[in-house]
Amino acid sequence: MSWQTCKKLELITISDGVEKNMGQIVQKRLIWILTLLAMVSMAMAQNPDQSNADPRYIIDPETGKLSMSIRIWGEVRTPGVKLVPSDADLISILSYVGGPSNMAKLDNIRILRFNETKGEDRVIIANVEKFLETGDSKYIPKIYPNDTIIVKGTVWSILSTAIPYINLMVTLINGYYLFTRTTT
Repeated sequence: MSWQTCKKLELITISDGVEKNMGQIVQKRLIWILTLLAMVSMAMAQNPDQSNADPRYIIDPETGKLSMSIRIWGEVRTPGVKLVPSDADLISILSYVGGPSNMAKLDNIRILRFNETKGEDRVIIANVEKFLETGDSKYIPKIYPNDTIIVKGTVWSILSTAIPYINLMVTLINGYYLFTRTTT
């Protein structure tokens, strides 16, 4: 491309008597941006497996406070995935979900760690019943983001779930017995 063509396309400007080639300036900026993008992508490629990344805290959109997501299953009033304050302990979390049900077994609450921490097991047992008796916080482990809390039920809770099915089976067996007795 000739100098005059570049001037017509406004690729060359003259300011204060100095010619500036806008194409070269744009080219240098483009190279700088591409270099920066390459460096960022290389930095991100250093850790492609994000499953072992540190737990993440988030800002709760409702309260604006630092929060964490946990899962709670079993014998509680409202099980599910909950967003709780980042400093919440197990007792607070049980309160956030409406408390344990009447069938909850509080001496054997399991906490499954999503992200293992050094020196800690992946499955931790909490004894809330012992904590309520003694007030000793050693029975209540720290809760981290993405932990799963499982509140098991008592034997009676298992039986009360199974009784309707047992009742149905006994009724069917009784009906079969009466049917076969009258037809023979």
